[in-house]
Amino acid sequence: MKSSVIWLTACAFSLVLCQSVALEHVSAVFELLTSDCPTEPVNVEAVAAQSEPECSLLCTLSSECRLSVYLTDRAVCYRLSAMPPSTGSCGSRMVARRKLLASETTPSNPVTVGPSAPTSATPASSLSEASVIQNLSSNFVLWYNFKKSFKNFVNQSVYQAEPVNVTEQSPVDGVRLQGSSGSYVKVSTAGFSKYFAFGKQYSMFFQGKFSCNPVDKCISSFLDVNNPTTPTNLYIKSDGNITARVQFASGTLSSSLMTWASGCAGDSVERLTSFGINFVGMTFSSNAYYNGSMMKSIHMSMVFSGGGNFSNIHNNLLIGSCMSAAIQPFDGWLQCWALLTGNLDAAQFDQLRSACSL
Repeated sequence: MKSSVIWLTACAFSLVLCQSVALEHVSAVFELLTSDCPTEPVNVEAVAAQSEPECSLLCTLSSECRLSVYLTDRAVCYRLSAMPPSTGSCGSRMVARRKLLASETTPSNPVTVGPSAPTSATPASSLSEASVIQNLSSNFVLWYNFKKSFKNFVNQSVYQAEPVNVTEQSPVDGVRLQGSSGSYVKVSTAGFSKYFAFGKQYSMFFQGKFSCNPVDKCISSFLDVNNPTTPTNLYIKSDGNITARVQFASGTLSSSLMTWASGCAGDSVERLTSFGINFVGMTFSSNAYYNGSMMKSIHMSMVFSGGGNFSNIHNNLLIGSCMSAAIQPFDGWLQCWALLTGNLDAAQFDQLRSACSL
């Protein structure tokens, strides 16, 4: 039987809430209401909440909650199991979010913020790299195929990658990083915090040839190279599982992290590996892509802290380095890396995998 225990622990300083969850389903997707808001919740318990994201989290943790309602002037949260019979316009003091059902957020009907998610009807095996880019053009931000060049294939005039201490490039395997702190691929990404803001949705994809030897190994990180203490990073843990963390540039919700169970063997054999993740607005999707299959999350945490404005924390993308003593630099072959707006399903990740393998 799967554990349904949720641990809520206090954290230091100005933290409101930390959450560690061991559940098959650990996230929810919300739709912000702009009309038909409750006139005033009646016969529902009000819970103190220091921020609207905390109210959404409380609704996420309740299986019966379908609507989170936060009153900014009173700092209280209402969790409703259904829309009340009396509704009206949404006032400035109320933030109401409807929690979507699983059927409303499945890959066939993804919920997106910004450009709509693309269709996945075309089989991956029949698509060229150019066709994949065309099919996903409204969502692509960055697409690098290091077997061919360091250019951003989405728009080759912007965001060209810069190899730093990279001495090997192969049309078969990509570029080789040696696992040293000074060997990585760098992209200047000033202004990219807009893609990682609370409520936004995005996807990341990576393919490479490497071993899952027992160290925490960096895949990529967005950070301020002058102060790399608040990164948005993707890395493989020493146990072979995959972890992603997003740092928000501002707001009460500071960061969100999730770990997925993968089949990455803990040995020195270099294997071709592909994986993709989706961020669904407040946290990561509990399902992630791994070598053609979907894997489940095994841990999720969120940190709430008071205020903060870190305008430069997404200004640099380092592929292969997290600038952290705890996470080792990547050693192995980099082949492809991508950032897209919206969320992808397994078939769309298959398309990226196929395009990278051509």
